[in-house]
Amino acid sequence: MKEIDVLIAGTPNIDLIVPPYGALPDPGEEIRVDNMYVQCGGGAVITAIGLSKLEMKTMIYGAVHNDLFGEFILREMQKYGVEIEVRPTEKNTGISIALDVDKDRRFITYDGCVNEVSPKDIPKELLKKARHTHLTNYRGRTDMEEYLEFIEAAHKAGVTVSMDVGWDDTGHWDQCLFEITKVLDVFFINDKELMEYTRTENLDEGIEKLAGYCPCAAIKMGACGSRLLADGKITQSNAYRVNPIDTTGAGDSFNAGYLYGFLNGLSPEKCLKAANFCGASSVQGYGGYKTVPNLKQLKEELK
Repeated sequence: MKEIDVLIAGTPNIDLIVPPYGALPDPGEEIRVDNMYVQCGGGAVITAIGLSKLEMKTMIYGAVHNDLFGEFILREMQKYGVEIEVRPTEKNTGISIALDVDKDRRFITYDGCVNEVSPKDIPKELLKKARHTHLTNYRGRTDMEEYLEFIEAAHKAGVTVSMDVGWDDTGHWDQCLFEITKVLDVFFINDKELMEYTRTENLDEGIEKLAGYCPCAAIKMGACGSRLLADGKITQSNAYRVNPIDTTGAGDSFNAGYLYGFLNGLSPEKCLKAANFCGASSVQGYGGYKTVPNLKQLKEELK
């Protein structure tokens, strides 16, 4: 038995979430909203909390600044049972302000120390204690060699590896990514990202192309559910019908549900169902993790 079920390299940030309202104020004007929500954010922390709520022993290796928001992050990790190995940093805690204006999501982001930690920074002795490691915050060709070296080291240590690629805000969609997907145990991507990376016009074409580069991919399709590409076979799972309050972190909660199933030997169908249930649950409240299910709730659903 290993000490850590899932080890995640990444730094939490702060999500300041503003509930929906009609329009931005004009210059010199002020508007008032019913509430604002401050939560931990970022793929690493939302996936980690989701896994911890499913009683998986989870650790984040990340940079945390000694400021007010850094203290808040440490308290939240303790509250949800996520261990965090802290690497001090001089940069302030990153903040992302999410605005929902007339049903159009807008973001203002300060990265701060978010990019201060990458997989190469994980101590080898810590990696050996883990069953699985999950990678986030991939930044294209500049990261490729580092990620490949880390995955090779993880596999040599008997550790499986997953990665969520995320949206490429540079617009490059560099296909060097496929060198990494070839050696991953699980690859997470959404339908829009998949079509961008594969340069295809529809999802079926994208999955067909990805099959040549990836042994296992969980593809997130929002209200259309999800698909799993594993060893050339495709499994589909329907989405839960919900009225979303806030979609922040839904994909990261999906990842937590899938990894729970993957690490507990569940069938492909149940892995996807667990993932869809966690993703759908997360959108029932503000932020990415407050309404993610606990293990008892997930087990009841999987029955």
